[in-house]
Amino acid sequence: MTTRDGCRYQKSGSFSKGLPCSAVIHPPGNIPGSLSDSFDVIVIGAGYAGLTATRDLCNLGYKVLLLEARDRIGGRTYTANVEGHLYEMGGTWVHWGQPHVYHEMHRYGQTRLLNSNDEEIGCQSFTACIDGATTSMSHHEEESIVGKAFEAFCNVDGRSGRRIIPYPHDPHHNPDVRYWETVSAAQRLDQVKHLLDDVQVATLQAFIAAISGNTMENTGFFDILRWWALCGYNVSGLYEYTETYKLAAGQSQFARCFFDEALATRNLRFSFRTPVTAIHDLGDRVTVFGASGQRWMAQRLVCTVPLNVLPQVKFSPAMPPVKAAACREGNVNLGAKVHLEVDGSDLRSWVAAIWPATHIFSCRGDGLTPGGNTHLVSFGANHGLASPQENARQVISELKTIQHMDVHQVVWHNWLEDPFSRGFWCMFPPDYSFRYLYALRERHGNVFFASGDWAYGWRGFIDGAIEEGSRAAKDVADCLGARPSGAGDAGVASSCL
Repeated sequence: MTTRDGCRYQKSGSFSKGLPCSAVIHPPGNIPGSLSDSFDVIVIGAGYAGLTATRDLCNLGYKVLLLEARDRIGGRTYTANVEGHLYEMGGTWVHWGQPHVYHEMHRYGQTRLLNSNDEEIGCQSFTACIDGATTSMSHHEEESIVGKAFEAFCNVDGRSGRRIIPYPHDPHHNPDVRYWETVSAAQRLDQVKHLLDDVQVATLQAFIAAISGNTMENTGFFDILRWWALCGYNVSGLYEYTETYKLAAGQSQFARCFFDEALATRNLRFSFRTPVTAIHDLGDRVTVFGASGQRWMAQRLVCTVPLNVLPQVKFSPAMPPVKAAACREGNVNLGAKVHLEVDGSDLRSWVAAIWPATHIFSCRGDGLTPGGNTHLVSFGANHGLASPQENARQVISELKTIQHMDVHQVVWHNWLEDPFSRGFWCMFPPDYSFRYLYALRERHGNVFFASGDWAYGWRGFIDGAIEEGSRAAKDVADCLGARPSGAGDAGVASSCL
């Protein structure tokens, strides 16, 4: 099957939209009966948060309706199979130090991993492009530069952040962290740049820009500090936890496991290609309105709509002012992830950092295609591009200025222009988490909110989305009480109203 999402640009100049993907659901719906059918729970969004909540509630016997705007499951994570090679278009890397995702990997027998960072094949070099001048060095030298830079940046307490964030999955535990939560990445860099040389400063800026998808001024230092703490308070962990191990079968096959388990209960109805425009909580039931005039009712609703898209949904009663304010400020990650297939295997072990950069901040080898060519994955910014084709050409042009390469094709998804994401993995601006994190997680009447965008632990990661979906399912089940009668029946419960 081919999803409507994603783009492909080939060496010949040909351009196409839509990518082969096993996450596409066909037929897109299985809802019988009239528009007045009622459910126990409606789940909006089939990313990992929505899939986890759906599966858990179906397993508990509740009649669940899953609504998804896209033609596929996975949300901001999906795998494109292009000519026999798997490209992860969104969320990719997993680790046994991410508790929720690794639990699910064991549940579904999806523990076979691939290492993105094979330094045995190819040039085995790191390129730093600073102010247009390129310097090549070994990976050992790279680790020394990046390690010293991040250590200085994150060592806010003389213990590499361990005192300020002693429990990474409880980020607000130490009240002393409140000051650092108000500081931008740029302000923190100003405090420590005297400890670093020009190469270390520039490389640090490039990697932080790749992580945050925004400027240093708009990036909250607290979010970088949280990543650092979650990864073991060292740069080796930062590499290992966030950009090393990926599922051999691909994220879309993993997401299928959640969906198929829910479907097997016979408690699941679903409708894809179904954007939601409004949610009305009437006290004894919730009514959901689709963009094409559809209407559904349930006792409870789980909303997993991403932070930057929530303002597009009309809530009645309106969301509390603090939650609405959080949505207006939103996720600042406006970054880009672009895959390239380049001739030969020489760049398999190549890594680059570019600062300042127009569109690409970092790039690295991420595997070999069936034809023996190198798969490069790059992270950068989405802005100032006249067309998708221009997007691909700009990436190729910028990378060729620092490294010779023969590009066969470019594969990517523009998450910024995607109306159902409006940004990439979640990063908070300065002075945001303490003001809004708890409010984002709170229920609003019969509406429960779950998203990796406001997870306590691996926020912005697949692990965080699973954490949130599991939490929401438990909260809904506690609220509904005993399992409804007829669990496992293929019909739709009508006892909700």
